[in-house]
Amino acid sequence: MGVAPISDEPPVAAVAESPLAPIDAKTRQRLAKIDGPFRPIDGPFDSNQEAWSLRLPPSLYASVFTLPLAIDKTMWWDTSNFFTIFLAPFLSYLLLLGIQVLLLFYIYKDTSNVELPEGVPLCEATAENADWLLRVICMVLATAYIFADMRQTLGMYRWVQCVPEWHPGHQEITDYCCRYSGRTSLPMQRYHDDYGVTVKKPAVGFTCCFRFSIFFLVLMPKLLIALIWLVYGLGYVASGLNNTDMILRAIVIMFALKIDDVLYRVLTPDVFQTWMTNNFEITFSEEEENEAIRWLPYVAVLCMGGTVAGLYIGWCNHSAVFDFLPFDEL
Repeated sequence: MGVAPISDEPPVAAVAESPLAPIDAKTRQRLAKIDGPFRPIDGPFDSNQEAWSLRLPPSLYASVFTLPLAIDKTMWWDTSNFFTIFLAPFLSYLLLLGIQVLLLFYIYKDTSNVELPEGVPLCEATAENADWLLRVICMVLATAYIFADMRQTLGMYRWVQCVPEWHPGHQEITDYCCRYSGRTSLPMQRYHDDYGVTVKKPAVGFTCCFRFSIFFLVLMPKLLIALIWLVYGLGYVASGLNNTDMILRAIVIMFALKIDDVLYRVLTPDVFQTWMTNNFEITFSEEEENEAIRWLPYVAVLCMGGTVAGLYIGWCNHSAVFDFLPFDEL
């Protein structure tokens, strides 16, 4: 029996393709063009085991309280960080609130100052030039946008609720993260189970004061503005004098609800937008899913239908009920 010659090149381990995860011809050809080689790892797996994740929306409402968490507390009072991470998002947030409040003020004035013949309901007075079906469609679309904004607020609330309460032991976790990973005030922790599923959770919590400030200085104003848009925004659509007017009024509401997104993209630097996207994601396993949320389409349709029906009847037959603020002289 001969002896195999000794080669100077390191041996290459023979890696057999997993019979459970065969590579199709097109995928093999595409991977062959890339430096690699790429081979399947283990067998096929169910990606739904990592069922869902919870992220904060790309929004000035979210960035005003999360961007400071992206750096360590010891860096907060650095001059550069104070002006870019604290002051700029706060001023942007105040600008957003001011614009939305002013828009609501003018919407209220325009809606409450509609001149109607004595004893004639709103929809009856505009029946000749404004089709009732188009009015309903415009109100439904406006309601969908407002509900989407309210659901975004709910998602922010759920995210905050997933962060535990702060206790003194969390400072050691933060110090460890700053020493061995990165300087952040909200370190995250990965968890693995026996099946290889990975989830990511906050490693430290919020103080009661910080949580209270998020609820009452960010989430409550956001929800209140959405509710006012729901009542007076739909009245603004319903009071359109003709079909074109109703369509344009519905578009105005959609535009007003997108101001937050536009200002966020204009006023937030790219690096901070990346922080918002990557730093604050909380992931959940399949077992953590609340299956009641799968019925959301039916619940949303019922809520939207009831809201549009109630406000349609209210504005078309009893519009004077909504005119109670003393802004007529302004």
